[in-house]
Amino acid sequence: MFKLYKETFKTTNDGIILATPLILFMWILTLYISYSRTVVDTRFEIILSVVTMLFMTSAFCSGWFYMVTKCVEFSKKDFIMDSDKATESLRLIQTMPDGIGRYFLTFIIVSVMFVGIALSMVAIMQILGLPFINSIIAVVSKFGIDPTSPQTVGAALDKLSPSELMSLFKQLLVPSIPLITIVTIVPMIFSFLMLLWMPEIMYSGKDPFTALYNSVKKVFAKFKKSLALFIYLTFIQVLISLMGSISIINPVLYVLMMLLYFYFIVYVVILVFAYYDKEFNSQTEEESGQENDEQQTEDNSDSRSNGKR
Repeated sequence: MFKLYKETFKTTNDGIILATPLILFMWILTLYISYSRTVVDTRFEIILSVVTMLFMTSAFCSGWFYMVTKCVEFSKKDFIMDSDKATESLRLIQTMPDGIGRYFLTFIIVSVMFVGIALSMVAIMQILGLPFINSIIAVVSKFGIDPTSPQTVGAALDKLSPSELMSLFKQLLVPSIPLITIVTIVPMIFSFLMLLWMPEIMYSGKDPFTALYNSVKKVFAKFKKSLALFIYLTFIQVLISLMGSISIINPVLYVLMMLLYFYFIVYVVILVFAYYDKEFNSQTEEESGQENDEQQTEDNSDSRSNGKR
């Protein structure tokens, strides 16, 4: 696995062209959201805006994830000249329209499913966390703080003595720890289960529902490797988040951090696809090759038998 992590850095460097459509899409989407906030007023316009963003996201994901699969294929090739390698790397961008044509409708379904999964995740967190939320509300209300009015919280806290503040903190700590645990663990479980969903769609060609089911099965089929990969990706995410919060104090550092952020997005996605390709896609190709060899051997045996007759 560590070899794969290391090799993916090289693949990311060779296929860094993947960051270009990602940055452009994020920029366009941000502009569209900002524009929509100023002009969208009616319910019909809100629905139209959401559908437009859904179509935009589906078009980008279908083309970009297809580029990722081509990048993984590109990393397996041997090039004699560096110029040939650079030319082939630039050609990755040309595969994006082909991916949109092949997978656009599929990713519309994926986008709708993702919204449904996100809402289900929020519902589960609400159900599990509601008792602890009620406990927090009861504690702050006991100290004369109105949780429904954020404007008055500061003034209410100023009226409390140091001993009362310490008592409030201790009483809030009891329900807050399990609530934070729920809010953290539930999304992680969902993310882990959906770890191989995108590569399963791109490599298998199955519909999103079947691909999701098969991807969850493959996550558990090689549970230790999948868990190790997920922990590694989580570590990268936490590290980038910490560095991002520090970089806000300096504009130049913030720009550099944003570039690093997009680099690691590309790295993470390529790593997941490369892991799937190595552990499952290559295995399928080998099995298909063995079946073809066996079939050819049988055909040759039949031909020799017929010749003898």
